[in-house]
Amino acid sequence: MNNKIYLHYDMDAFFASIEQRDNPNLRGKAIAVGSGVVTTASYEARKFGIKSAMAMANARKLCPHLKVVYPRKNFYFAEGKKIQDLIRKIIKIYEFTSVDEGYLDITQFIFAENQTEIKKISKIKRFIKKFKEYIYKNVNLTCSVGIGFSKVSAKIASDANKPNGFFIFKNKNHFMNYISEKDFSIIPGIGKKTKEILNFHFGVTKVSQLYEISKDELIKKFGASKGEYIYDVIRGEHFAKINVDRKRKSYGYEITFSQNVDEIYELQEEIKAQVKKICQKLKEQKEFVKTVTVKIKYSDFAVHTRSKTLENVTNDEKLMYKIALENFNYLIKKDEVRLIGIYVSNIFKRSYIQLKLIDAT
Repeated sequence: MNNKIYLHYDMDAFFASIEQRDNPNLRGKAIAVGSGVVTTASYEARKFGIKSAMAMANARKLCPHLKVVYPRKNFYFAEGKKIQDLIRKIIKIYEFTSVDEGYLDITQFIFAENQTEIKKISKIKRFIKKFKEYIYKNVNLTCSVGIGFSKVSAKIASDANKPNGFFIFKNKNHFMNYISEKDFSIIPGIGKKTKEILNFHFGVTKVSQLYEISKDELIKKFGASKGEYIYDVIRGEHFAKINVDRKRKSYGYEITFSQNVDEIYELQEEIKAQVKKICQKLKEQKEFVKTVTVKIKYSDFAVHTRSKTLENVTNDEKLMYKIALENFNYLIKKDEVRLIGIYVSNIFKRSYIQLKLIDAT
């Protein structure tokens, strides 16, 4: 039996809220953070149908009085780290999944033998109140909070009452009743492609219909890992542990041009600049990578990526630029380019490299 109590926090419209906090003239206004594409929209802007990843030109059509704010990425990440440092002071078991959200194990603050359900919920509500006040007092930003018996249930709960709200799943039955009539895209890990397959092959659109599909059928269609996950998660039986030592899987840079670009030299120079930034970051973090990926979005919004994985790890700028150019040359067409980005993955710390060297001697 799982007795864990998880909290998932999600900072409300994080980038946009920072801008509204720091600039009184933006408060209560529809704003979008971004340049060519919306990175984050304030809740005032979302009322007009503006969403993340939307072309800014389309966002302006939906809301002609939209205020556009150029992103201060480094500052946002610094604010996110400040929040994470605040959480580390009060919680021992945590997992930060991005700059503005994460999972906390709050079992030790709530659980007690033989306590009533009413007492347990009362303690949870007090904890949520204190947690939200703690964050707001220190950074003047609000967050939405979800409580569950698993990471997935806590994540879904945090989406239930945004912004600045909270939701508690009391138990597995409460969770299953809540999700049963929802579109199954409410489940983390069921994205657009999975949704299309479920709809096309099984004719389902709601979670309640998924209960009619056997585990064997799901495994046959999606493979063991994904099939078992879908089967278990909708039944409240997926219990992934908090990964305290969660490591960064990848990082990189990308730019959306204010005007489409078709000059090869200009694109190559942008690649060089992005590789330089990545290598500086790798060396600061004492990290090495094996995989380099180039991402290109063309003027028709078609997105193409190309990756190359090296035999040995590196953080050498010249080598990474060479690999990035190989990927770029494979992808580039005569079409105009709207966005270009470089990403690295298969990241290793220096300690790992040192261990490998020791093993080789």
